[in-house]
Amino acid sequence: MMRRASRIPLLLRRRLRFRRIAFALLVLLGLSIVAGRFGRPSGDDWAIYDRQHFVITNVIDGDTLDVAAAPGAATTRVRLLGVDAPEVHGDGGNPEYWAAAATRYAEVRGENKKVTLKLEPTQTRDRYGRLLAYVYLSDAETLNIALVRDGQAYADRRFKHTMRAQFEQAENAARKKGTGLWKDVKPSQMPEWRQRWLNERTAAARADR
Repeated sequence: MMRRASRIPLLLRRRLRFRRIAFALLVLLGLSIVAGRFGRPSGDDWAIYDRQHFVITNVIDGDTLDVAAAPGAATTRVRLLGVDAPEVHGDGGNPEYWAAAATRYAEVRGENKKVTLKLEPTQTRDRYGRLLAYVYLSDAETLNIALVRDGQAYADRRFKHTMRAQFEQAENAARKKGTGLWKDVKPSQMPEWRQRWLNERTAAARADR
């Protein structure tokens, strides 16, 4: 009886060890699934893309483009950080207000140009697997801010990023000058997230009175 009783703690320890190993394997499996869903692991993105030179091979719309390390090389789809340009294919497949102009602007400024990509410390991919990046046209100018500054896109206020304050300042200046889309755009023609943001600001201002 004594011998049998002494074996019970050993069996419990083995079961606990087995459960810990199984839990660790499940965690690793989950991480691998997430990495597969969101594109390359962030460590690879930093090594491959951050502060590296690429050529813009194709402009999808005002805030989305393809880049390649060299002509004919494999391409990577990039979503410009901090920017929300009017959609070419909006609700019902119809282009949103100013979509064609924003796309044309991005083509003129960037297509077939050599650029430098810079990544954000917190996140390198969006939920569609697109690379999130600042696209530098020169040492001092990004295509991201140029779009906002020249009234071709909105400063995307839904997400935090390092240069958010600069984007918002550029948008405020363009709006006050009536530059680009700001000359005639109506609130109903803006993205839904911006309409909600405007409504929340209006409600907050009324509550403070």
